[in-house]
Amino acid sequence: MGLTYTSPTDLALLDPVELSERLFATLRNAVPWLVTLSDADASIPEREGKWCAKEVIGHLTDSAVNNLSRIVRMQIASENMPGYAQESWVQIQHYRDREWAEVLALWFALNEHIVWTIRNVPPSALPNQAAVAGNPITLGFLIEDYIAHMQHHLDNLRPRVHPGKA
Repeated sequence: MGLTYTSPTDLALLDPVELSERLFATLRNAVPWLVTLSDADASIPEREGKWCAKEVIGHLTDSAVNNLSRIVRMQIASENMPGYAQESWVQIQHYRDREWAEVLALWFALNEHIVWTIRNVPPSALPNQAAVAGNPITLGFLIEDYIAHMQHHLDNLRPRVHPGKA
């Protein structure tokens, strides 16, 4: 997993329904300002060598694909799961060349499904452990960190979309 975006919460305090609502609120709060970005503006990187908005949301889509699999798999068995080459995933899928509305729709649809999936995680499964890229984690932490990772990228993207609004 490498970089983490939050600290683990006591698993006894975690509730899958609350976690799903937290993820849904993150989506609900981001979509209104993300849709105001034009396709052309969504294609411009922050600076040379950095991702454009399409690629940031593409990266979050890739994160959704990988983490949905982990959320499901961690409810079945403890296993060693690979990380993924984030830069390569974004480059190979050519998000910068895709229509902004299509990138947003895919990201939103995948995350709506993750909201549903998290909502249906039995609380007894939150302590389930696995290793991601060699790092042992619980399912509860994986879900929390997934939401924090998304919020981190959205917080960094928003001032680029709407300067002066954090």
